[in-house]
Amino acid sequence: MFSEHLQRYAQEKYELRLPLLGGLKAEIERAMEGCTPREQVLMKFLYGTMPLRDSGEYDFTVFLGFVRHSIMVYDQMEWCQEIPEDMFLHHILYYRVNTENIEDCRRFFYDKLIDRIKGLSVREAVLEINYWCAENGTYEASDNRTISPVTVYKSGKGRCGEESTFAVTAFRSVGIPARQVYTPRWAHCDDNHAWVEVFVEGKWHFLGACEPEEVLDKGWFTNASSRALLVHTRTFSDYSGDSETECLGKEDLLVYYNGTATYAMTKSYEIQVLDEDKNPAENVQVSFEILNMAEYCSVVNLYTDRNGKVALTVGLGDVHVRAMKEGLCCEAWISPEDGDGTVLVLKKEDEKTEKNVWVDVDVRAPKDYPVNPVTLTKEQKERNRKRIHEANQMRESRIAGYFNAEEASSYPDETEILRLSAGNFKEIYKFLSKDQNPDRKAVLNSLTVKDYKDARAEILESHLAGASPYRKKWEENGNLDIYEKYILCPRILLEEMTDYRGFIEEFFNEEEKEGFRKNPETIWKYVKQNIGFESKLDYKTICSTPAGSLKLLQSNPLSQKILFASICRTFGIPARINPVNLEAEVYEAGRFVSISGADELVKDRSEESGKLVLCGETDNLWTYYQTWTIGRLKDGQFATLDYTGVKFSGGVLKLDLEPGIYRLVTSVRLPSGNQNASEYVFELKKDEEKSVTMRLRAGSLEDMLVDNMLDDFEVTVKEENEKEKTVPASVLMEGKSNILAILSEGQEPTEHVLNEMLEQKDDLKSLDAQIIFLLQNDMSLQNRTLSKVLEAIPQIKVGYISFDDTVEPLARRMYVDPEKLPLLIVTDPGLKAVYGCSGYNVGSVNLMMKLLGLSRNKLQDNKSI
Repeated sequence: MFSEHLQRYAQEKYELRLPLLGGLKAEIERAMEGCTPREQVLMKFLYGTMPLRDSGEYDFTVFLGFVRHSIMVYDQMEWCQEIPEDMFLHHILYYRVNTENIEDCRRFFYDKLIDRIKGLSVREAVLEINYWCAENGTYEASDNRTISPVTVYKSGKGRCGEESTFAVTAFRSVGIPARQVYTPRWAHCDDNHAWVEVFVEGKWHFLGACEPEEVLDKGWFTNASSRALLVHTRTFSDYSGDSETECLGKEDLLVYYNGTATYAMTKSYEIQVLDEDKNPAENVQVSFEILNMAEYCSVVNLYTDRNGKVALTVGLGDVHVRAMKEGLCCEAWISPEDGDGTVLVLKKEDEKTEKNVWVDVDVRAPKDYPVNPVTLTKEQKERNRKRIHEANQMRESRIAGYFNAEEASSYPDETEILRLSAGNFKEIYKFLSKDQNPDRKAVLNSLTVKDYKDARAEILESHLAGASPYRKKWEENGNLDIYEKYILCPRILLEEMTDYRGFIEEFFNEEEKEGFRKNPETIWKYVKQNIGFESKLDYKTICSTPAGSLKLLQSNPLSQKILFASICRTFGIPARINPVNLEAEVYEAGRFVSISGADELVKDRSEESGKLVLCGETDNLWTYYQTWTIGRLKDGQFATLDYTGVKFSGGVLKLDLEPGIYRLVTSVRLPSGNQNASEYVFELKKDEEKSVTMRLRAGSLEDMLVDNMLDDFEVTVKEENEKEKTVPASVLMEGKSNILAILSEGQEPTEHVLNEMLEQKDDLKSLDAQIIFLLQNDMSLQNRTLSKVLEAIPQIKVGYISFDDTVEPLARRMYVDPEKLPLLIVTDPGLKAVYGCSGYNVGSVNLMMKLLGLSRNKLQDNKSI
């Protein structure tokens, strides 16, 4: 089954990894002897290539389950026989897709799917499996911890990274090669996305995870992905690799491949970095960054060759490039209009001439282009609509069935927690109902919403028992809140939740424990002295658990901070990871003090800080991760501080910051996806108070116009004889400019828009354009406000559409939120949209009228030319 090349590769990787496995080495070698020759090859391949932390987190038998299942499907599934060896390893065998918690679950998925796909071709099987995925999982926004595919199944929900991990697991379980595809950040909106590619009939094809279509290579993101700057896939080894795809290189353990050209028009750039003497600089880190969420997000890091050069292919938009090495840096923008080569010269950050002044940057997003056009027949659309409706009903019914109303009735304050737990209801209820200990509710209330979906009762029980001896002290001091949040709470950051207290209690002797309790600084010293870090064997977005860090005596810097906080909590010391700067802190003398950000414990952080005063005039302009961020220079890059939720008050925001070099970034996102950005670099010194007047550059009226062709859709209208007829929207909208208003009557945002229309009825009546209300059915006409608008502005046309079929495609095409109504779209005659918005924005009606006039003038100017 396996080539000699693979056998040698697996053995070499395995032997290199063994010395790093610490006390697990002998245990793993003994278990390996019990495997068949084929199993040994694959187990050695996994242990030799997996993120090092995984070998300390999961038992040998977990990985063996993946190996045995992959061998089984290879032997039994006909479509596996012609799959290349490297594809089998990376995209069928491999147990990890993203940063999910690993469970031996392939057989679970196989049993759910195998009867359903019997007799189907691989293409038909892929489409059918994605309908099954929709029956069992749908999108839900959540935090960045990635739950396992089994948890997605039990909860019926996941964010796109979890949906795609779920779908990839389903495909791999029946021997269909599948991989997660990822755009780290969109260029045209403040978000990112993940989807799936499957290998069918000798070629990779894409599909939306848990978003089934009747054909491959279609998804709601087709237009969006044509505007991507970077789309990539990844593998956990460099075995063979994908010769047809540009390899972006390694980042730590992972190998990244550039798939942008599959989805978007692209351009290749070469960057050369020179040192201060203008000589080529070798091994310089070059970070390619996308301005998104008002921060420069690094999406790929490359290292210069001996000629000081790196090369990258990206989409046709503006990309920020930053090169850095040993305290020197340089940066520039690269754009489609530039030549193929850019030269950067390294210098010290404090030599930047732009310091203490606002520097404006106009950032352009790629325009969409029909790289993957697919048109469905009417029959395909109807079949898809029907099956998705059925899938939604099946999923909602199954998830609702987990909730036991009778048992939940005993806990009215925790009913919502029990409902959110979905398929984990029994575990949460088991913990909650064991006895009357008030800390049971406190434990649950200290967790995240996502924890309710996969927290196990025995682990919660362990944390409750471990923390209980310290409760009395904090209750007597009137600090029960500190106890509940920073001793009792099992969660430190976004690591997997484990019984770390029991492990830590057994790991250290009594003398060490006593020393830790007397002086928390010795805990941090222990971590730094004993826990190593092999960056080249790390997957940096996964945190190790405290037990995993201690088993291997290895973990990344963030995991070391998690370990520190876990040891503190185990021994009754309140500790946390600071949510702003991710430093480890302990609670002393009524405040949290940093321990990981300095060589010595900082007793009073105010003595080691300066104050930044931001003056922002209007408070509601400033939303963190939307219109502004601040980052601190660290290791050559600006690391964004997390001030999510912080608010200006009276036009002022005061921040206590450690001395250092900082960068403020502000951004206004325009409907076109372009951004008006500004940045301000400054140095803050100890005890200094620095004031900065914020700058936010609003777009002009011309900047609001876009050029998006809508897909045609059907509208039902009533003729004068009251008979209904269905016509294409393109027919309804030809001849004149249009305002389309998809309304959800009775809901507050729609009511606001309708009231604005009443206030401006005279202007709307004289408007040289059609106003078309699109409603669900004629029952909508019974709404009082809607009726008043139709009476006041009688020329408004009314049509009826299928909201299920129409709203989301139109909103996605306009790059606005499909979950928010009303959806307002301005078009030139026909289907060319020039503006769109969703939800209610003050002044929407007046803005649409202005844009209609502006667009009409542009059309007339173009005709005269």
